[in-house]
Amino acid sequence: TGWSWTAESDGFLVISREEGDRPSLLIRLRQGFLRESSPSPRFSPSGRRAEALEPNMAAFFLANPTGSLRPFARHVTRLEFGPIDRLEQARAAMPGWVPELIARPGDAIRFDTPDQALVPGHGVTVASDDIAGVATAAAGHREIAVHGARGVTRLRPTFEPDPRVLAAEVVAPLLGRRPGGLPTASGAVVAAALSRRVVADPNAALDWLEQEDWLAREDQFAPLVALAVAVETHDEALGIAALDVLARRRFGAGDGLIASWAWVAGLQMGVAPLDVSAILAKATTPAERFEASLVGQGPEAVCAGGVQTLVRRLGADLPGAPMGLGATDAGLAIALLRAVPEHSSLRAEAVAASDKAAALLAADYVDGLQPTYDGLAWLLWSETLS
Repeated sequence: TGWSWTAESDGFLVISREEGDRPSLLIRLRQGFLRESSPSPRFSPSGRRAEALEPNMAAFFLANPTGSLRPFARHVTRLEFGPIDRLEQARAAMPGWVPELIARPGDAIRFDTPDQALVPGHGVTVASDDIAGVATAAAGHREIAVHGARGVTRLRPTFEPDPRVLAAEVVAPLLGRRPGGLPTASGAVVAAALSRRVVADPNAALDWLEQEDWLAREDQFAPLVALAVAVETHDEALGIAALDVLARRRFGAGDGLIASWAWVAGLQMGVAPLDVSAILAKATTPAERFEASLVGQGPEAVCAGGVQTLVRRLGADLPGAPMGLGATDAGLAIALLRAVPEHSSLRAEAVAASDKAAALLAADYVDGLQPTYDGLAWLLWSETLS
């Protein structure tokens, strides 16, 4: 798995094994130029090649692709390769003045750079208090160019959208389309927003969901959508049918989480609760058994390896972007890390990685960079919206 943070005059790449405790490879820019060829979206859309690139397309530029050299001049880029024991150590490759590049909803980013000039990109406002620049912006991925002695450091901060606002903005246009012509993940997004009352018109959302026989689709999110409808309409027969579909499914990635959410829905309806332990017992692959142990709150020693794998996959708490991680896989990884128990010694790592990745993925969606809704469905169903 890989992670990168590139800002033209500064940057690094980290390559590590998803499993095991072997050192990671840090590739650090020491001189020259380093930039991703496609900085947005942060997570590759579903259906695109795993590396999110077309054949023969550059992954990183080692010189400015729009630049030119004077006659007899030359351009030099020098990269340093070395091992690091933990992903977090890659932060040492960043300039000390670079602030946290993810702003929570309503927050600003402060640049303590009195000897450097800040040039805001589209949608960014920078105010000065003589010794620092304070950047604010609408939710999404933005750009700020920092001009200093080494040239231009082009930062790409992320202003995280409020999950309530994001859900409402995504659901509104979906309700204007026919549910039969949309993937089940779209229904899962509407159902999650309705269940948490973050839609402008709950009755319209419920009417939209009732237009489709979701259980007839026989895919992963279908029972969850049907359960949301059953809870809203107090339809015990529909709820029991959805729970029965879940109980008969072959276990797959994410089914443990869905079973836990369905168990809560069964309690809300007052019907016989889902036997979650029987569903978790169907897990066969190592990844499935990890999820089953996590959802079933098994011993931490059993879950530790899987949690650390997900943390590495999401780049721990490093800024930047993954290399080739899809939005659907990212959404599921975030949901799994959010399920790590409060008492676990790995909880802090899990929260740091999942919060960072959730902000990046949510900004992808608010910028309209993700054409499918699977990643957002995992994000919203695992989000605690009070």
